[in-house]
Amino acid sequence: MSLKIKIVARLKAKAAGVNLSKERIDAIVLRAEKGLTDESDDTAIDANLDLINELTPFKDIAALDDHDRAKAKKLAEDKEAARLKALEEGKTPEPELPVDTPEWMKAFIATQAASNKALQEQIAAIKGEKVTNTRREQIAKLLENTTDAYKADKLADFDLLGFKDDESFETYKTSLEARSKDFVKSEEADNGIGGAFKPMGGAGGGNSGTTKVIAEADLDAIMNAI
Repeated sequence: MSLKIKIVARLKAKAAGVNLSKERIDAIVLRAEKGLTDESDDTAIDANLDLINELTPFKDIAALDDHDRAKAKKLAEDKEAARLKALEEGKTPEPELPVDTPEWMKAFIATQAASNKALQEQIAAIKGEKVTNTRREQIAKLLENTTDAYKADKLADFDLLGFKDDESFETYKTSLEARSKDFVKSEEADNGIGGAFKPMGGAGGGNSGTTKVIAEADLDAIMNAI
């Protein structure tokens, strides 16, 4: 039996229940081999192991190994969570590089990643602008039978809104369409006199200015869209 095998056997016997990593066992065996030969008996081997254990207790080494393993596990879990989150957000996860990757390669990959990110952001901005323009065209179309003032007023409201998703936009559009139809009917009933603006002042009518009256439905639709 080789000396290394005998030392490992004696180490496992003396450190039973201690969770030493393979790397730690190899390091301890390397230290315990000093001054021994293949002919050394268990007593000589135990003496070396006892000295090592006295200087660096096996239990302390195992505790450090446990800490390192837990830390490595947590790091791996965090990396995987970050990777999955990036995929959910439509982003490209950062590549896992080998430890011996040269610095110039790391710099090149980082530059490429930054370029890809900038391109993705540009594409997202273009898509967002296209969606906004398409939605604005839909709003303008459903307002085409209203007065120019009413149409301009509602488009100005639309430009101030930021819809969180298609559902919120559709809700706003449906509400606005119904209110626009009511406005047209009111206009027709009033023989073309704009109902969206009402004169200020009392019964005497001494004030020639106008003020915009926002319907409660308008406010509800705007708040729901935000």
